[in-house]
Amino acid sequence: MRGLLEAFNIRVVYPGGVVANDSVTLDVRRGEVLALLGENGAGKTTFIRVIAGLVKPVEGEMFLDGVGYRPSSYRDALRKGVYVIQQTPQLFDGITVFEDILLTVKLAGRSTSRGELLESIGKAQERLGFKLRLDSYCWTLSMGERQKLELLKAAILEPKLLILDEPTTHITPHEFTYLSQLLRSIASEGKSVIFVTHKVREALSVADRIAVMRRGRVVGVLDNNGGVSEELLLKLMFGDVTIDNNGDSRVATEGLSEPLLEVRDLWVLGSYGQLALRGVSFAVRRGEILGVAGIAGNGQRELFEAIIGLRRPIRGHVILLGEDVTRRDASYRVKRGLAVIPEERLGWGLAPGLSIAANVTLSLLHVDSRFRGFLVDWRAAREAAMDVVSLLEVKHHSLDMPVDFLSGGNMQRLIVARELYKKPKVIVAMNPTGGLDVKTARAVRRMLVDYARDSAILVISEDLEELVSIADRIIVLSKGSISGVFSKPFNVEDISRAMTS
Repeated sequence: MRGLLEAFNIRVVYPGGVVANDSVTLDVRRGEVLALLGENGAGKTTFIRVIAGLVKPVEGEMFLDGVGYRPSSYRDALRKGVYVIQQTPQLFDGITVFEDILLTVKLAGRSTSRGELLESIGKAQERLGFKLRLDSYCWTLSMGERQKLELLKAAILEPKLLILDEPTTHITPHEFTYLSQLLRSIASEGKSVIFVTHKVREALSVADRIAVMRRGRVVGVLDNNGGVSEELLLKLMFGDVTIDNNGDSRVATEGLSEPLLEVRDLWVLGSYGQLALRGVSFAVRRGEILGVAGIAGNGQRELFEAIIGLRRPIRGHVILLGEDVTRRDASYRVKRGLAVIPEERLGWGLAPGLSIAANVTLSLLHVDSRFRGFLVDWRAAREAAMDVVSLLEVKHHSLDMPVDFLSGGNMQRLIVARELYKKPKVIVAMNPTGGLDVKTARAVRRMLVDYARDSAILVISEDLEELVSIADRIIVLSKGSISGVFSKPFNVEDISRAMTS
């Protein structure tokens, strides 16, 4: 029996000669969840963008339901029953959640009344186990909430082929349970799912089959019938690279010195005038990593923005290196020694359309005298960019390639490496390893641990396992307040309980 989707010898070459997909051949069977597994830069995202009509291959052919399939656009793919949830959801920021859902439904060629759509939304939210405010503007949503909105639209549309690119980057383990149930339910109805991930355990827990990509090729397709091990999948992903599974353990820090970052009685309004933070206070000392845990939407984004200078608190103070910077802008804080690792890669972290070298140079304007004034020492700029990309082995074809052509994981590598290259005194990171494969995530965590020897690091993350592995202390935000403060040895159950209090 033919598969729902069949792809043969798909080849994609990006400008500059970068071969992103090299003769990819893969089928997706009806009624299955197929995990597409691979490290960052393996070609997974490019391949699904071909299926979505967003990238045109130079060679190869595809069939959908036995009919030749070559979508001319994302809308064309959507109308043919293919829905793709991208790793970085692209929403219309100037409209509400409800309007974004309505627009997507119309793009799919569906007609519905407001009442029918509201009923469908209600059923879908109950099925998924979370709720979003329908009157919220999309620009106010955190990355985790954006991913939830995309999942909500998928549950409403019920496409014949659903593709999810790293969908668990910003959701909790509890929400992953609901997502797994949704995917199994979709497959049981005879539809198909491609679940793109770099997390081996996720692939093993949800997939019927697992296809592994490396360096633009499919290097193995395995039936997940109980005989597939994590070790085998890691070997297919990385070759013969040895993965140290105990390398993230954080050694307790001795002799902590003065606080380099302090938040005192911070009260912050959210985007709709509601209190997002209520009297939050903490300090991060030199040599310490402080983790901030919590379910998305409990004030983490507002805390991040208040600390880095993008959101003005209504009360309280932010103290950076002993100076009250509450009324200072973001660029001043960077000059004072603050490094920022945001969760939004394009737009916040990187300037789209500009090259790798230009992005690195722009970030160094406030901290490196070689790049100030009207004349930029471009030789020095390229040397700095090369040092940055080498720091975390950013996979790139040329320093002149636009950052848009990097995979999501390599964008994150570039952002993290660039910020650490500045040798900052204080690092504030939000979901720093989101979307990274196991090897790169471990490298980033090790670097944060190393930099904590001379810096103070605040990590806001929805990955509790990550915080437990690297943090000295963990505070939990719930409904805008600190609901718990935890020290080593951490009790995960107690922390989880505080997250839901």
